[in-house]
Amino acid sequence: MTDMFGIWQCAELAKRIDVLAGFLGSRYAAGPALRTEAAAAAEEARAALARADPSRAREGLHELEGLAADWRDHPHFPAEPRPAEADEQVRDYVKDHLRGVLSPDELDRLDRPYISLVVTYRRLCGRPDLDRSTREDVHYLYARGRMALDLGHARAAAREAGRMRAIEARLEDAGG
Repeated sequence: MTDMFGIWQCAELAKRIDVLAGFLGSRYAAGPALRTEAAAAAEEARAALARADPSRAREGLHELEGLAADWRDHPHFPAEPRPAEADEQVRDYVKDHLRGVLSPDELDRLDRPYISLVVTYRRLCGRPDLDRSTREDVHYLYARGRMALDLGHARAAAREAGRMRAIEARLEDAGG
């Protein structure tokens, strides 16, 4: 397939670059010099990502972070998202990148287990009769399935979705 670790790493950088560049671009009171400097740093970082040079992109990100440092107390400063939120946001960037790299068949192989994971997870977590131990198992299997998808392993994700469906079937057979 492709180097999913590299794609994920570049997606994390791209997301943070976009967030900081957007924030700095909206700081009208700071004047055009800051916006121009931020736009140049972001463009340089994005160009480095396009060349698959994450170390140069990190340098551009550090420059943006330096420019943004004076604005940390601003009420609209983009806070670091919680880990699950950050992963969700980065996944969107990864999906956008993969759409340009993978064939439609390869994308389908990633989408099917994702949908199965999400639907089964929501159904199970919505059950009021789910005991604590089973709920922990469901969270664990869901996380393993999502991690497998992050790494491009559709079969492993499908296996975890199947394990969640087996829990659901077991609960139904028990009269739940």
